[in-house]
Amino acid sequence: MIKKILFRLVILGMVAGGAYYAYRFFQLLPQRQQQVATTGVRQSDVVVRTYSRGELRAVRSVTLTAPNLFGTVQVTRMASLGALAKEKELVVEFDDSELLSRIEEKQLALDQTDEQIKKSKADLAIRNNQDQVELLRTRYSVRRAELEVKRNELLSAIDAKKNDLNLEEARRRLKQLESDIKSRLQQAEAELAVLQEQKNKSILELNRERQRLMQVKLLAPMTGLVAIRQNRAGGFFVPGMQIPDIREGDQVQPGMPVADVLDLSELEVISRVGELDRANLKEGQDVILRLDSIPDKTLHGKIKTMSGTASANVFSNDPAKKFDVVFSVDMKELLSALGASSEQINKVLATAEANRKKPVAANPFAMGGGATMTGGPGAGAPGGAGPAGGSPGGQGMPQFGEAPGGGGQGGPQSGFARGPGGGGGGRMGGLTPDQRAKMRAAMQKASGGKSVADMNDAERAEFQKKLQAELKKAGVELPAGMTPGGRRNGGAGGAGTDGFTGVQPGTGYTQKDLDAAKLPPPPEEDAQLEMLLRPGMLADVEIIIERIPNALHVPSQALFEREGKPFVYIRKGHVFEERPVVVSRRTESTVVLTSGVKPGELVALADPFAKPGAKKGSEESKGGAMGALPGGKK
Repeated sequence: MIKKILFRLVILGMVAGGAYYAYRFFQLLPQRQQQVATTGVRQSDVVVRTYSRGELRAVRSVTLTAPNLFGTVQVTRMASLGALAKEKELVVEFDDSELLSRIEEKQLALDQTDEQIKKSKADLAIRNNQDQVELLRTRYSVRRAELEVKRNELLSAIDAKKNDLNLEEARRRLKQLESDIKSRLQQAEAELAVLQEQKNKSILELNRERQRLMQVKLLAPMTGLVAIRQNRAGGFFVPGMQIPDIREGDQVQPGMPVADVLDLSELEVISRVGELDRANLKEGQDVILRLDSIPDKTLHGKIKTMSGTASANVFSNDPAKKFDVVFSVDMKELLSALGASSEQINKVLATAEANRKKPVAANPFAMGGGATMTGGPGAGAPGGAGPAGGSPGGQGMPQFGEAPGGGGQGGPQSGFARGPGGGGGGRMGGLTPDQRAKMRAAMQKASGGKSVADMNDAERAEFQKKLQAELKKAGVELPAGMTPGGRRNGGAGGAGTDGFTGVQPGTGYTQKDLDAAKLPPPPEEDAQLEMLLRPGMLADVEIIIERIPNALHVPSQALFEREGKPFVYIRKGHVFEERPVVVSRRTESTVVLTSGVKPGELVALADPFAKPGAKKGSEESKGGAMGALPGGKK
């Protein structure tokens, strides 16, 4: 009896415990379900679009680098940061005091060599006159001795023998004198040739210093915004270190970038996109742009270029690798949004067209100091800084900056790595071999075989006219900045020297352009329309990839995957059930489904069966949110 009662009590307790457990389960179930976010399956037109964030930049830019002045390179004047520099306006100027001092020393050395040459020529002329007088006397002595020998028949044997000996002695003295005169002449000509070589060397050194003097001013090769570079001359930097901009009075290293000139007449937007977006993009797609500075204006553009490889920005907080994408901007629409008139728009577009036609400026100097442009065809290699001449051989042409000697390298002023053999490097490096041959023939014909270095100013002017006529007959056109020789006046010292054309190599700037160059006005004093635009301004980019009509779609967070099969969690009352689906299109924010769900059904945006603290995709979470993959129809 007692056993039966205990058995009934145990059964009753078990039933009561189960009832209590079921009561608590159903009581807490709504609370658990409320913690899982849900959304409804929608059926509507889906616009597959992607968004990105980018910044404005100039399509074309020119980097100005510090020249090699063979001494201290110190900034004395510089355009203000953000100033709008027009073409041939001064951007950076360097200290030229050391150069002027060296030019004066070279000019004094050249003048001293000229005086020594004049003295040597005068001494040679005096010595030649004395030798001619002595030679004439000796010849008269020989003639007198010959006449005395003819009288030998009338004289005694002893006197006849004396006359024969005197004639032999006179002829020996004449022969010795002729040999001495020839030796002295050769020695004097050798000394004169040495002085002439010293003069040619002084001319080359002086021309080199004057070319360096033309490099102390860096002019803007096109109209654009001035951006000052940071002073990295110290060479020691750590992450997060604040590096100051280059300022007046700073010393920089040769070849170091000091400023950029940015063409504001044509802009583009550069951005970075993820792997999924990169797979859906192609060049030429239309985009919508919204600048932060004018958020109420919508601009249009196209995808210009896309990078083929992804890269990570180590200075950002995002470790993911992304692709660089460049978007073109409709400049007419952008300028209209800024309130520009039609005349201003036409002016800016004309500036863009003019800058687009400009060739890429190769670095014209041996150690920098020129302008390099990005955005156009490939830039040529800079000229080498070779020795100032080759070994004596062919006669070089000083008016073209050539060094005398066979196949010598042109100096830094030439702007070319090596010239043709037989005449040194120099400015003829810009001509073809056939043009060089015609050039040399024309110069030989115009000079009449006379050395250009020995011509005076009148003869040199006549030589230039004849040379131009001969070049015109031969059909040879000189490159820009290259002029047929002559004596140029300029620089410190006053006296003209050969080889200096007065044109900055590689740029086409003349001494007149350099003298007339002025700094652009500061940005606060410039009211140009282009000043409203600034590279670095941020913009939102919206790219419409595709429009899918009447499509079933859910947020990308609602899609899960297990063993490579996608599924969603459908809510049925207070519980969720797993349902497989077929994916048609996928983006980072939306998933288009072909089947498996119906419009209006609620899907979970998180795994409702995941245990607290379980990692996404682990066995405990029974699957995980499906990662974003490149879109495409299945």
